Amino acid sequence: SNSLFEDNAEYGLGIKLAVKKKQEISIDLLLKLKNEIGKELVDDILNAPEITEAEIAEQKKNIKELIQRLQQIDSAAAKRLMQFCNYLCKKSVWIIGGDGWAYDIGFGGLDHVLASGENVNILVLDTEVYSNTGGQKSKATPLGASAKFSINGKRNPKKDLAMQAIAHGTAYVAQIAMGANDTHTVRTILEAEAFPGP
Repeated sequence: SNSLFEDNAEYGLGIKLAVKKKQEISIDLLLKLKNEIGKELVDDILNAPEITEAEIAEQKKNIKELIQRLQQIDSAAAKRLMQFCNYLCKKSVWIIGGDGWAYDIGFGGLDHVLASGENVNILVLDTEVYSNTGGQKSKATPLGASAKFSINGKRNPKKDLAMQAIAHGTAYVAQIAMGANDTHTVRTILEAEAFPGP
């Protein structure tokens, strides 16, 4: 999904909160229909760890079985749960944007999301210049770096976005160079996904 450039963080947080609410609705309906669905299946769904790929695949099988059982139940609650049952599987929300958004125009929203403590992932694609408008120096441009409209080198240091995120005390923070080490990149993204917070 896409939002306005400056609203990226808030938009992503809104998606996360909507997913969370739908999960709450589906769990509530699942518990109300526990006797009709079957205690064992309901317990399997609610207690699924969903950390590894195999565990996520197992949960998807549980949801498939749930859908088959719900089709046999003639009630408004069962029909409503059919609409929400896919939210019983783990949902991952990623907010992805460039450094112009994260360091500058959308920083207030990014800071708000980091402070929220919600389990949402943020990936900042940092080119160290304003790429969208032609490569001008930005708050992400390092000290002394030459860029369009800054031929003599930038006079102040790069804003330390990672330290600002760390200052919240609830975020997993890492930096990667995607082209430098593929293994480190993938491992870091998996660690971010597994972290129960921003």
